[in-house]
Amino acid sequence: MRWLWRLLAFLVLLACLRTFVVPQPKAFIAWPEENNWALKIRGEIKQLQELTQDLPASIEVEVRRLWNDFQSSGEGKEV
Repeated sequence: MRWLWRLLAFLVLLACLRTFVVPQPKAFIAWPEENNWALKIRGEIKQLQELTQDLPASIEVEVRRLWNDFQSSGEGKEV
C-alpha cells in the first residue's frame, strides 16, 4: 500500500512541476469588428427554415405555427 501513496505523491509533484515549467496556453477571443447581429440572426433563421423543409408536413405546420407565435410584433421597448 505504501507504493500507491508514493506513486500518488509522485504524480502530484509531477503535476505541480509541470505547471511551473510548461507555459500556460493563451486564449484569444476573436470579436467581430462589425456588430452586425441582424445578418447572423437572418442566417440562423434561414438555416432553421432549411431544416424544417425536411420535416414531414404535419411537423412543419406545427413548427411554422410556433414560429409565428413567438415572432415579435415590433412594439417592444429597448431595455
